[in-house]
Formats: sequence, C-alpha cells, structure tokens
Amino acid sequence: MSNKAPSQQAIKAQQLQSTIDRVTAGQEAFCIHQTWGIGIIRSHDADNKSFTVDFPEQSKKGHVMDSAFFIAKIDFLNPDGLVARAYSESGRAAVAKTLAEEPAELVKALLAEYPTGECTSYALEASLERIHFASLAPGKDRSASFKTWWTKARAALRRDRAILIPERKGGLYALLEAPKDLGEDLFAQYESSPGLERRLELLGEMADSAAAETRSAATEANLAKVSADLAKAVAAASTPGRRRDGLPGALVGIWNRDKFFRSAIENVETFSPTASEVIALCDEQDLALLALNIPHTSEKIRALLDLVRAHHGEKWSERAFELLRSREVGAAKSGSAKLVSETVSYLCDAGLGAEVAGRFSQWLESRELRAPVIIWIVKNRGSRKYAEIVGPLVGPALLGAILSSIDSEALESNSSARIPLAFELVRDKELIDHLITPAGGKRADTETICDLARTLRDSQGFDDITRLKLISRIAKIEPLVQRLTQSRRGDDESGEKELIVSQSSKEEKERELADIVHNRLPAVKEAIQVAKEHGDLRENSEYKMARQDHDTLSARRAELETMLKKARVTDFSEAKPDVIGIGSTATLERGSDQQVVTYDILGAWDGRPEAGALSYISPLAKQFLNRRTGETFATNINGRTENWKVVSVARWVDRR
Repeated sequence: MSNKAPSQQAIKAQQLQSTIDRVTAGQEAFCIHQTWGIGIIRSHDADNKSFTVDFPEQSKKGHVMDSAFFIAKIDFLNPDGLVARAYSESGRAAVAKTLAEEPAELVKALLAEYPTGECTSYALEASLERIHFASLAPGKDRSASFKTWWTKARAALRRDRAILIPERKGGLYALLEAPKDLGEDLFAQYESSPGLERRLELLGEMADSAAAETRSAATEANLAKVSADLAKAVAAASTPGRRRDGLPGALVGIWNRDKFFRSAIENVETFSPTASEVIALCDEQDLALLALNIPHTSEKIRALLDLVRAHHGEKWSERAFELLRSREVGAAKSGSAKLVSETVSYLCDAGLGAEVAGRFSQWLESRELRAPVIIWIVKNRGSRKYAEIVGPLVGPALLGAILSSIDSEALESNSSARIPLAFELVRDKELIDHLITPAGGKRADTETICDLARTLRDSQGFDDITRLKLISRIAKIEPLVQRLTQSRRGDDESGEKELIVSQSSKEEKERELADIVHNRLPAVKEAIQVAKEHGDLRENSEYKMARQDHDTLSARRAELETMLKKARVTDFSEAKPDVIGIGSTATLERGSDQQVVTYDILGAWDGRPEAGALSYISPLAKQFLNRRTGETFATNINGRTENWKVVSVARWVDRR
C-alpha cells in the first residue's frame, strides 16, 4: 500500500465525479466561484462535458460551464456542510431558523466542520455572510443586514462559554469544551482580564446569568476581590477631571456586584464601596451626567432616585427637580426621554404631583423648560394620569417655549443632527392646533398667533420647506397668517413679487448682507458662547444681550436675502417721456400751497425724500404712477387728502 497522499488534482477529479453522480441522480450539488460566489449545480451534460449552474449571489441562472473549468477554477462544496445546506431545498428552512434563533449554535456547527475546530475571523465571517444571504428577503441590503445580524450574534457568542472569541480582527475562533462550572469559569475570566473595563463587563454578565449556574463563584473571597476593584474605580472617578467619565461605570459595577452576590451573602449592599458613596460624590452637574450614562431602564433610573432620596433626606425632591431642569439633560440627544418620564412618575408616586405642576408652570413662564420635559408634556397632553400637571401648560405659551428651545438648540449645535423637539413638532400634526386652541381653554388672540408665526418663520431650526408647512398649519387656524408663507419678517410691505432696483442700491444691500453673514453674526455667536461660560443664564445680562443681537441680525439677514431674491436691476432707460413711471422725473403743482415740486421716481431702494427722490413703492409715489402731463388728481396719505397737477414729465436718465 502506498503511503503517498493523493494530489490536489486527484482530489478534484474525485470531487468532480462525485458531483456528476449526484446531479445525474437528481440531487443538488454545490460549488463556489471566486468571483460569483455560491453555485448550485442543477444538471450535467455528458455529451458536451458541461454543467448548468445557478449563482444566486449574482442572480445568475442556468449558466453553462465546461467541466474542465471546474477542475481549474472552482471549488466543490461538501453537500452536507452548513453553507451548502443553507442553499439546499431540504436544509434551507432549518438553517435559516438556527441563524435567526440560535446564532451561537450555528457558529459552533460551522467551527465543527474544520478539522481542528477553529478558523480565522475572516473565514468565519465570509461563510456566515453567505449563510445569511441564503435566508435574506429580496430587496434587502446584503451588507447592512448582515452587519446588524452579526452584531447581535457576537453578543450571543460572548454568553456561550464553548466558543473562544478572538480579541482582534483576524484572530482565531475556536470550539472549547463547555465549562463544568459556569460560575468558576466566569470568575476565572474576570480575574485574568487585564483591564477594569472588561472586568466590569464580565461582572455584568455574571449579574445577568441564572443564579443556579453561577452560585459557586458567589463567595466572600470573590466579593472582596470585586469590591477592591470597584474601590479603585470609585477612587479614580473621584479624581478631579475624571469624575464624569468614571462614576457611571463605577455605580453600575456596584449594582451588578450586589445583584450577583446577593443570593449568597447577607447585606451585600453594605460592603464598601456602596452605591450611596458614589451619590455622595455628586454635585448637581455630576448627578445629571450620572443619570444620563447609566442604563436607561425603569429599574436603574428608579434605583438612582432611591439613592438620591436616601442620601439627601428632606431635600431629595429638590435634587430631582434640579435633574429635570439640568442643562445637561436638556442637551442630551439620547436617554433623556426615559429619564424625564421616570423622574416625573417617581415624584408623582411620592405624592408630589402638585409640586411638579407648579414647577413646570414656573419654568414655562421663565423659559426654563428643557426640551425633553417639553416633549414629555406634549406626549402626555391626552393623559388622564397627568391631566392636572399637563392641562394648564397646553396653550400658546408652550408653543412659544417649543420654538424658543428649537432655535436655541439650532444656534448652539455644531452638527447637523436632528433636533428631537423640532422632529416632534413636525411629526405631531395636531400639536400646533392643540396649543393655539387648547381643549377647554381660550383660543389665542390674533396678535399672539401672528407673533408665534413670525417666530416660527425666523427660526433657525427648520429648513425653508418645513418652516412653510408649519406656518401653513397655523394659517388654517388664523387666515391672516397666510401672508407669512410668501414672505419673511422684514419683507417690503408693497406685496410686490419683484423689486426693481438700481445696480448701486443692489450692491449696497449685498455688502450689508456679506458683512452680517461673515463678520457680525460670527462675532455674536462667539459672544454667546463666551457669555454662556459666565454661569447661570437667567441672570446673565451679557448672554441675553448677545441673544438679542443675534435675533436682530438673523432677522435682518432673512430680510436682505428675501429682498435680493426679488431684485431686478434696471438702468431706468425704459421710462417713457410722457407718463410718470419708474425712472421718471415728475414736476407737479401742489394744490394746498400752489408750490411746484419735482420728484425723481426711482428704484425700490433709491428713496431719498430729502433729496427729492422717491422709491416707486412708497405710498406717495404709488399714487403718482401712470399720471400724464396736464392731469389733475388727488392723493390720500394716512387720511390726509392733497390735490395735484402734473406740470411735466421727463426721463431721469436724460436729465442726469
């Protein structure tokens, strides 16, 4: 018997013959093309020595390939392997079910196909992506869907003690012998982990595991080791400059320690460091950041409030209200909604519902309602449970607070991230109506509604299309607002769709706009940031003045931008010599004193009454237009009537 191993060519020849036999017998066979991916071999043509193959990853069906090409370029797949079964008629459903429900078992089955029970992360992920694709619904994004599945699958792998997970990309995944004692295995991993962050992750896994599986590790000796690590974490977090980063992790670690050891050790909550010791380190700002960086579950938020209540005694509710009014909570993009909801519920459960209503009303009046609190009010305006809190707040003042908050966040934000409160105002199509005409309340007066519409029109928190849609919602309530959908604050009062202007006046407006955009607004924004650093904004006059300057400049910028869009430059050469129009010099006799006066009727921005130049959109010039030489007529300006006679008309360009 020869000890010589078969050559690769011989192995390929055997695989080829085996494939021909399967296909001839009416069975599926599988291969993998380096470029086209998985191939399902449907038939074999013995006369032409070719195969017909489907390539589902490329949506290729009935592709005919020469058998010799298989030997040289294509690898055959084991028909009983997991990848092949994922594409087979008989195995597809079972593999897809395992993929969805038991990803760790799928990975173990895939690793078991390797002789050593291990493979690189690259090879494993490549096979898993093909298996995942076999169960993917048509039209789904392959890469994004796999990424989502693999993120969840890796979390399941970490909980499975029979799989070794590499720390780095390209490392080896390997099958391990399942530990006989999960508790000892977890704690062994805990002790061998070099970093505190990983230790705290493992502590969380121990706390979430079934008590019966891990009870063996819940000993006083292990409690002492974990407590020593947590003491280091608390000490590091207490160092000035690092407190904000470390306190949430330390607190969650203490909670997980207490949960894990509680089944075996009495009064574990009294072992130092305690959760109360962490709360004792927190000032108002630290408490807000702590609340925003713990897991946002009802259990954890209420546990934090329990700690605040125990530590601060009679003043605990004041700490809770400070949390709701905190700028950090107001600026948070995630987590704040659950925090506000649970904090309000906690205060109400403690019999402080009337106090919540009073504080919210006070903050609304002083414009201190933070965006997450406003969102909570908006979403609970139909709630019976919170009717006494929310009912008095639903009105035009709340809409004003919403617009102010959105504008402030847009001003202070350095990113293009969506503003949650702005999204809520757009999404909730009944909100504006409910706030302007509250149920059981008095409808806002016309002046208030128009003021709100102007505020919305000048807000920095919306694009032009969204802004107009929102103004249209107000216009359905108060038709006088409709005009605001065609113009922005500061537009000329003429209602003109176009403004006829001189080149020089247009250039003057462009220079003013450029100065506002490039010099004055950036300077004001910098002044706002500097003023914010001076402390409490309620008593910060520098901040208020800077905000007023910003609002004024923003309005002027909007005005200039709108007017310049409507501007049409003229040289006034189109004026006629016998009728008063734009570009005319008109000489008239005034009836009240028989004085002869001369006016130049020029562009919209060329009015200089002291020099005898009138803008054609001015009230007096409008009543001069289209009058001819010798014509007499009367004007009425603000109730005062004056008689005129046109003495002569000339073109301004001819007299210049």
